[in-house]
Amino acid sequence: SVRRPKRKKENAMSPLTNSDIQAMGRAVNLDIQEPDLSQVAYSLNAMLEAMDKIELPGLNGVEPLPIIPPFDPVSR
Repeated sequence: SVRRPKRKKENAMSPLTNSDIQAMGRAVNLDIQEPDLSQVAYSLNAMLEAMDKIELPGLNGVEPLPIIPPFDPVSR
């Protein structure tokens, strides 16, 4: 049997940079610095790469929904 080369996904993301990860951290009030930053970048990029390999029929046709937690003025 002939093995076909894997097709590259058209929408594949570039790996997140340390700057990207620090910006996301700041958005949720986290200051991520070395040596944690390198480990977070490695782990997050590995997870995103693994998720990119999941191919479920129709998955890309579903629009993502924002997750908005209910507002609780007592806890704020």
